[in-house]
This record gives sequence, structure tokens and C-alpha cells, in this order.
Amino acid sequence: MLGKIGKKIFDEVIYPHLGERHKEVIIPPMNGVDTGAIELEGNKIMVVKTDPVFIVPQFGFRKAAWFAVHILASDVMTSGIPPKYAMIDLNLPPSMTDDELKDMWIGIHEALKEIGVMVVAGHTGRYEGVSYPMLGGFTMIGIGDKEKLGMPSKVKEGDLIIVTKGPAIEATGLLANLYPEYFRQRLPLELFKEALDMYWQMSCWKDGLIASKIGIHLMHDATEGGLWNALVEVSEVTGKKLVIFEDRLFINRAVKAVTSLVGIDPFISISEGTMIIITDKVKVKDALIKEGIQAEIVGRVEKGEGVYVGQKRIEKPSEDPFWEAFFRLQKQSV
Repeated sequence: MLGKIGKKIFDEVIYPHLGERHKEVIIPPMNGVDTGAIELEGNKIMVVKTDPVFIVPQFGFRKAAWFAVHILASDVMTSGIPPKYAMIDLNLPPSMTDDELKDMWIGIHEALKEIGVMVVAGHTGRYEGVSYPMLGGFTMIGIGDKEKLGMPSKVKEGDLIIVTKGPAIEATGLLANLYPEYFRQRLPLELFKEALDMYWQMSCWKDGLIASKIGIHLMHDATEGGLWNALVEVSEVTGKKLVIFEDRLFINRAVKAVTSLVGIDPFISISEGTMIIITDKVKVKDALIKEGIQAEIVGRVEKGEGVYVGQKRIEKPSEDPFWEAFFRLQKQSV
């Protein structure tokens, strides 16, 4: 199966074999948590995260670079501590020209500068066998106060579950921008433009920054498997029951239109840009809305296990339907 490895392989192969264990590592790699955390002196914490360098040339290199930066920055920000330093390993295809490299790098620089991050180390080269969209590895580091760090152990019964932007943000933004003619012909112009602009919503860096200033217990972004998968991961890593209020769930109208057209369930579709925030502070929702980010308290944490929408238990999706739609539209556009 393509994509991330399953929990079984992670638990049996990866997690037991992490090299030498160090006591200052207070959050090692684990399912449902996006960053590692290392305790420093002076009640400080260092958070770290690595992802592929994800570049889709069809977007244009500068636009693609923005997303590559924000995929990673969003993950770091789930910790409650903003990223500050970056390391990047660029393994480039031989076909990439110097002008394309320049365009991509300036795009990376501009996106990093926007969020206050500096590249401090890296490697760049062209190699046979490399192809888009995975062009190497990208690491970000943040340093902040330990009290700001979100951790599974901080989640308690009665906590609020806040969701930003709704489901399938990334699925909508990617499909509309990869296959614009398909959607231009089938959607009202206003909705089509909203779907295209969803691209710039595929980040939850700002969501996390706002929430962390008020106070969070845990945050997690909804990537592969969408909102339902992310909620299940939060339930698993915290050992708590998440009760979702069905009448509080919301969905962007452009998302609803795009996912309906291609016949995919938005709640299990890839959704970078959607942040799940576990907190005991209602002010988090108010602050997000004040900054123009749609947010809602969609549920609460209870004793028990699993994710429930009403009486229905939500299971981990077996696959993300985005990919089937992606390849189907790809064939139609050839």
C-alpha cells in the first residue's frame, strides 16, 4: 500500500528500534503526535519534525514551494511551539533547470520568511532516479517554553474539541488546482474561484499559533484519512473517548461542491489546513474567528475510548478516497 506505513508496522518495527534512548526525549515518535520533543535547560523545550520536500511543478515552483513549507510548519505548530529553524536536503531530478531551482528556492525563502523560519543547514544535488513530487527531506525545529507544549498526557475529561476550516480542505485545493478545466466546466464561477483559493487554506500554522497563545492541551492536523482519521489518532494516543456533536460539524461550500462532483467522502479525505485543537479554553474559538479562521467547538473529551458521532462509532478509514479521484481525473485529462 502506498503512503504512510500502518500502525502495526510502526509499533512492531519502527518504535522499538530508535537507537540509543535518551531521557531528555519526552515525546518520541508516535502515532497521532506530529512532532518529537526534547527537554532543554531552563524549562525550555525543543520540538522537531521531518517531512518530504513535496513539490508539484504543475502549481508553478513558487506556489508549490509555499505548500512544501507550510506542510511542515503546520506539523511543528501542532506542538504549540512555532518553528524557527530549518534544515533541507534537496535531491533534485536531472531534468530540473537552474531557473526552476531558483524559482523553487525563492519560493521556499519567501514562505519561510513569512513565518519567521531560517534555513541553518542542508544539502542540494541532482541525482538519477529522483522524480516529483518527493525531492528530499525537510526538517524544522522550534524552541519554546515547556508549559506551552501540547502533549497527550495533558488531555483530560471535559476538554473541548475545536475544529478549524472543516474537512477536505487539501483535497479540494489540490484537485481544483491540478484539474482546473474539469471544475471550471462544472461549477458556478464563484464556487470555482473559491475552490481554487482553497489552496491558500492548506496550512494550519496560523491556527496553531493563535490557539497556542491562549492555551492548548493537544493539537493535531488532519492529513491522510481526513478529519475522521485525525480524530481516531487523537483518541488512540490519549486513551480518551471523543464525543462529536453532529449538529456542530460544518463543511465549506466549495469543499462540498468539489467532493460531491468527484464522489468522495469529505470527512475521510486528505485535509492539510484542518486543525484539531484540544483545550479547556472557549476563548481559543473566539480568537480564531476574530482572525478570520472558521472554527467550531464540535465535541468534548470523555472517559472511555473511541470516536463517536452521536451513537455511531467512527473507525479508522482503510484508505483515503482523494487518491482514487486524483488518478481518475488524471486519466481523463490525458
